[in-house]
Amino acid sequence: MTAMVHTHASKAIVNEVKDYLKAKNPRQNVVSTSEIRTRLRKKFPHCGLSDSGLAEVIGREAVEQGFSIHFDK
Repeated sequence: MTAMVHTHASKAIVNEVKDYLKAKNPRQNVVSTSEIRTRLRKKFPHCGLSDSGLAEVIGREAVEQGFSIHFDK
Protein backbone atom coordinates (compact mmCIF):
# COMPACT_ATOMS: atom_id res chain seq x y z
CA MET A 1 0.00 0.00 0.00
CA THR A 2 1.42 3.39 -0.94
CA ALA A 3 1.06 6.47 1.21
CA MET A 4 -0.71 9.44 -0.25
CA VAL A 5 0.99 12.77 0.09
CA HIS A 6 -1.19 15.67 1.12
CA THR A 7 0.09 19.20 1.01
CA HIS A 8 -1.36 22.36 2.40
CA ALA A 9 -0.61 25.51 0.47
CA SER A 10 -1.59 28.95 1.60
CA LYS A 11 -4.26 30.76 -0.36
CA ALA A 12 -1.60 33.28 -1.46
CA ILE A 13 0.51 30.54 -3.06
CA VAL A 14 -2.47 28.97 -4.81
CA ASN A 15 -3.56 32.40 -6.08
CA GLU A 16 -0.04 33.11 -7.36
CA VAL A 17 -0.10 29.85 -9.33
CA LYS A 18 -3.55 30.68 -10.74
CA ASP A 19 -2.39 34.19 -11.74
CA TYR A 20 0.68 32.74 -13.45
CA LEU A 21 -1.44 30.27 -15.41
CA LYS A 22 -3.95 32.94 -16.43
CA ALA A 23 -1.11 35.03 -17.86
CA LYS A 24 0.23 32.13 -19.97
CA ASN A 25 -0.27 32.27 -23.70
CA PRO A 26 -3.21 29.93 -24.48
CA ARG A 27 -1.16 28.36 -27.27
CA GLN A 28 1.42 27.23 -24.71
CA ASN A 29 -0.48 24.35 -23.21
CA VAL A 30 2.47 22.90 -21.27
CA VAL A 31 3.53 24.23 -17.87
CA SER A 32 6.99 23.71 -16.41
CA THR A 33 6.86 23.12 -12.66
CA SER A 34 10.40 24.42 -12.13
CA GLU A 35 9.59 27.75 -13.76
CA ILE A 36 6.64 28.38 -11.45
CA ARG A 37 8.45 26.92 -8.44
CA THR A 38 11.30 29.41 -8.90
CA ARG A 39 8.81 32.27 -9.02
CA LEU A 40 7.08 31.01 -5.87
CA ARG A 41 10.36 30.60 -3.97
CA LYS A 42 11.30 34.21 -4.77
CA LYS A 43 7.92 35.61 -3.79
CA PHE A 44 7.45 33.36 -0.72
CA PRO A 45 10.98 32.69 0.62
CA HIS A 46 9.68 31.21 3.88
CA CYS A 47 7.33 28.72 2.22
CA GLY A 48 7.52 25.44 4.11
CA LEU A 49 6.46 23.22 1.22
CA SER A 50 9.06 20.99 -0.41
CA ASP A 51 9.69 21.19 -4.16
CA SER A 52 7.52 18.12 -4.66
CA GLY A 53 4.78 19.69 -2.53
CA LEU A 54 4.85 22.82 -4.66
CA ALA A 55 4.86 20.69 -7.83
CA GLU A 56 1.71 18.96 -6.57
CA VAL A 57 -0.04 22.30 -6.02
CA ILE A 58 1.12 23.56 -9.42
CA GLY A 59 0.04 20.36 -11.13
CA ARG A 60 -3.40 20.37 -9.55
CA GLU A 61 -4.07 23.96 -10.60
CA ALA A 62 -2.60 23.49 -14.09
CA VAL A 63 -4.72 20.42 -14.83
CA GLU A 64 -7.80 22.20 -13.52
CA GLN A 65 -7.16 24.99 -16.05
CA GLY A 66 -6.52 22.58 -18.94
CA PHE A 67 -2.71 22.62 -19.10
CA SER A 68 -0.33 19.72 -19.54
CA ILE A 69 2.47 19.56 -16.99
CA HIS A 70 6.19 19.03 -17.35
CA PHE A 71 7.49 17.83 -13.97
CA ASP A 72 11.15 18.79 -14.04
CA LYS A 73 13.80 19.40 -11.41
